[in-house]
Amino acid sequence: MLAVRKHTPLSPSYGLHRRHLSGSVHDCFNVSNIKSLGDREASSHISRELAPSQEVQIRPRPRASICSLSASTDTLLSTKFMTVSGRRESSDAASPLLPSSQQTTDPETPNSWFTSWQLMVGLCALSVVICYADRSNISTAILPMSEAFGWDKGFQGVVLSSFFLGYALTQILGGQLADRFGGKLVLAGGVSIWSLFTFMLPAAAAAGIAPLLVARVFLGVGEGVAFPSIHTLIARNVPYASQSSAVGVVTAASYVGTAIAFGISPYIINMYGWPWVFYLFSASALLWLPLWLPIQTRRPPAPLVRKPSDREEGFDVADRSTSSMGASSSSSGVPLLKPQLPKPKNPVSLGPAFWALMRRREVWAICIAQYTQSWGFYGLLNWLPTFFSDYYGVQLADLGGYTLLPYVVQGGLGVVSGLLADRLISSGWSVRGVRVALQVIGMLGPAACLVLAVSPIVGGSPSIASSLITVGLGLSALSLGGVSVSHLDIAPKHAGVIFGAGNTAATAAGFISVPVTGYLLQMTGSWPLVFGITVLHYLVGAVFWTMWVGDSVLPEDDMLDEQPVLESRKV
Repeated sequence: MLAVRKHTPLSPSYGLHRRHLSGSVHDCFNVSNIKSLGDREASSHISRELAPSQEVQIRPRPRASICSLSASTDTLLSTKFMTVSGRRESSDAASPLLPSSQQTTDPETPNSWFTSWQLMVGLCALSVVICYADRSNISTAILPMSEAFGWDKGFQGVVLSSFFLGYALTQILGGQLADRFGGKLVLAGGVSIWSLFTFMLPAAAAAGIAPLLVARVFLGVGEGVAFPSIHTLIARNVPYASQSSAVGVVTAASYVGTAIAFGISPYIINMYGWPWVFYLFSASALLWLPLWLPIQTRRPPAPLVRKPSDREEGFDVADRSTSSMGASSSSSGVPLLKPQLPKPKNPVSLGPAFWALMRRREVWAICIAQYTQSWGFYGLLNWLPTFFSDYYGVQLADLGGYTLLPYVVQGGLGVVSGLLADRLISSGWSVRGVRVALQVIGMLGPAACLVLAVSPIVGGSPSIASSLITVGLGLSALSLGGVSVSHLDIAPKHAGVIFGAGNTAATAAGFISVPVTGYLLQMTGSWPLVFGITVLHYLVGAVFWTMWVGDSVLPEDDMLDEQPVLESRKV
């Protein structure tokens, strides 16, 4: 045991404070605060801070701690709790032992980061509105485009699905770039690329099939980085207690963008012609970029994970910290720490950690749920105007009245689902219970509504069908508290690439379902067959999600991080 004596009063400048806990305390020692000190200097630093009668015993602590303090009086010391990643869990000032370039601000500190992360989430949501408006406008515009260029439904499916080829190419890449460099510039680059090719699409269509398909692919390339970069930004800038809400707001924005595209595209086409749909929508990036570029975001060594108070009983926030530190004791049971902070720009690559995570069933639960749910989502997103036009004979000018409302409701409930998930978890529900309940309802509800929408008994009019699809899409928004945030539960350090993996599966569903739907319609003209295949996907996804969903951070999430070096010696 290392005994030290106090020679000076307690100094608040070192981030230490008193606490009373019935005569004894066990607290975490802040390794990051002594990162620049060697063994002797660290011991001297501790000596200056302790009361005369106090002794320090540095020893391994199971699961949650790196060391503990034993006090002989009830005047006790506690350090600021920090994860090994360097994220501060208290709202005190930054430690003077940290260089200013490495100090971070707590996002929950009043009057500092609180409004910043909310503004960031708001602008991320606005970018998603633009993203989905730019990709969804062709679902309506393809009707007059097909008449102008003589496309059948089979080729319409090819045009619509070519977007997903580019979209799939940048899902994991976008997450990797965002995890390495931060999501801010990656998102800005994506907005610039997809807006450019949205603007160019009318000219590409007039030039021929090949230029049109190339423009659609590059539209997907730009949009593919949007969600992975946004989820990385959320993981690193939004407090864990608000992350489900942030994901809900951002994802709900996709429905708002779709609703805007479906709502105003028919009127733009009727007034100015179909090319102006693409010209006007692409111009929205010119308004967003000047607002986004001045935003300050941060890229700390690790994401903001749950505090002990946010976790269920028996699940400790520092589990990952202990394993990351790799603490070991000497033969006397006392480890000596020689701390070294991780390199601030440690890249997250598709190395051992990613492939180890991809072998976990919790990650496959995300991928399968994303694939099966997106089969229906992308199918409706791309073919819904055609469904009402073909199946119910709705005219182009009237399509907005039937295709707009489902996505408005879905967007509103998407925000609510994120708030609901956070509220249920904070009130004592298990994370797994919340994720399963919301996701299963979000898949079985739409399945039932789609069956009824094409039922000759129930879905006998476009108004009834629109109402049923509205209810179904509204219920599907509950998945924003399920699969849409699961990667933040199981792999917060690799949130970008794991979300990218799941979204790649979702994109594959769109790449397959959209042309398959076109082919089936061309060959059979049967919308009940199309909807029946979608219902089957929903059922399969709900089963696998219930069996495999995870609710705690996986050990593989720490595999690639540079770890502090711990030396164990006898004293």
